[in-house]
Amino acid sequence: MIFKYRMSILLRVTLLSFLVSLFFATSSFADGRILIKPHIETGWQRDTNFHKSDTNTKTVDTYNVKPGIELGYTTGKSLVSLDYWFNVLEYDDQDNVSADPFKAGDFDYIEHMADFTAQTQFTDHLLIGLDNFFQKTSDPANAQANSNATDRFKYIMNRFTPRLLYNFGNKFGLGLKYTNLITDYSDDDVNEGEDSVENRGTFTFYYYLNQKTSFDLDYQYWNRDYDNNASFRTSDYDSNQVMLNLTHQFNYLSFTAGAGYHAREFDTPPLKSGDIEQFVWKLSVSGQNPPDAEGIPKSSIYLSLGSNLNDSGSGETYYNSTRFDAQVTHLFMEKINCTLAGWFQNSDYETEDREDDRWFMSAAADYLINDFFSLGLEGGFEERDSNKPGKDFDNKYIQFNVKFNYNMGDK
Repeated sequence: MIFKYRMSILLRVTLLSFLVSLFFATSSFADGRILIKPHIETGWQRDTNFHKSDTNTKTVDTYNVKPGIELGYTTGKSLVSLDYWFNVLEYDDQDNVSADPFKAGDFDYIEHMADFTAQTQFTDHLLIGLDNFFQKTSDPANAQANSNATDRFKYIMNRFTPRLLYNFGNKFGLGLKYTNLITDYSDDDVNEGEDSVENRGTFTFYYYLNQKTSFDLDYQYWNRDYDNNASFRTSDYDSNQVMLNLTHQFNYLSFTAGAGYHAREFDTPPLKSGDIEQFVWKLSVSGQNPPDAEGIPKSSIYLSLGSNLNDSGSGETYYNSTRFDAQVTHLFMEKINCTLAGWFQNSDYETEDREDDRWFMSAAADYLINDFFSLGLEGGFEERDSNKPGKDFDNKYIQFNVKFNYNMGDK
């Protein structure tokens, strides 16, 4: 694991240096546009079931202060951007916890996020890019899009992605992408998380039927290698997935439909039926009005429905997820931005006789005092129903926040 980590760091530094040199070679700072945008957010949240537990329910208040900054530089052919913030989180028990070994204050920590992007139009046909996303967090939902976990184990995640896009003309394009994903759990959480390294290659062939309709054939191969520490013996695996996708633009809305095949082969199969082979699919619609809004649009919508396997199966927790996501926003009187959001996920486990239904709903309103300040209020409810004893829970929350954004250098 240490050797792989050092090699991946060396690869990142080499590719990043190469891309930055290309950026300077193809850019003129005199003609560029600079973005400097500091921001800070502070807030309070109350959860009625902090641990999302079937039995150990308790009310906890969360206080946070989250400063950050966005930096960017763009020219006609290139861009470099960095969005960084850290979030100081403190938790306060509202119930009598004298006999509880897990005090809310024991979970206090500082969260970090850094999102870096660089790309350059090297020739008229070739785009070269690199993305690196780093996060230190205890939110299991950030580890994968279809997570069903409820733990609060701290971990570091780094996703490094160099990419190429070559357009042969107006009709055809070819995309190549490599992703190295490192997940490293904190040594403070002994036996509570399993480190892993994932290497993924993506090949995408694009066909543009016209300005509004396109097809793409996407093939991905990846390997996930687990650390196998004292408490976990998760099987390493190789996955192959191919999908055919259709995207169509209709007025303000963009529709996407995709279907394909996913085969996963384990080094030491943990499953009752061995390796997994299954049909995968997705449907989505998104849009906003006006379509070219740079700030907050007057209204927006996002709906998605799909089915696939989860990627992070630490502890042999592999399942097929069928998930629906929805979000609708509307700006009232140019001052009050309202959001309704929710999702539902069915998790059908391959490694045990377990099936979970989990859903979440929220409503939020942000009052835009001026171009820099806003006040936000949000409330929501989450519930999980499982056929496995001890896995049910429900949680209600309410949240209040104050945000400040100031653009110092957008010019």
